Amino acid sequence: MSKLGVQDPITAGQLTGAYNASAVANTDWHTLTAADFYDPTDGAQVPAGSTFAFVGAVSSNETLISYIKLRAAIGAGDGITNTDGVTPVLRDYSIDSAALGSGSTITSIAYKKANGGDSFIIYAGFNR
Repeated sequence: MSKLGVQDPITAGQLTGAYNASAVANTDWHTLTAADFYDPTDGAQVPAGSTFAFVGAVSSNETLISYIKLRAAIGAGDGITNTDGVTPVLRDYSIDSAALGSGSTITSIAYKKANGGDSFIIYAGFNR
């Protein structure tokens, strides 16, 4: 905060990218980092180590729940209950992760599809 009590703007990232997980034909947890995304403005790979500033997920499944978490998966069998610290996704979800208290440290996320055949896309913004 500045001395005038005004917070500096929090952006949705300096870089952007999308990850199409539709071809992933299972319902295991999968971890993504910035290096899994490509910037649509120039086609370049987002630099490894960039932090997630925005995360959005869209699933074609509107009846079964997919999941996302703002950290790496420990393994394919990670839990999906409320106490496991995951976010259920029914159709779509988005968060300005840079606005979170620990948002500047998010370098990996994980997703779990509801059905292996679902279309599932993750949109992300990154800070370097």
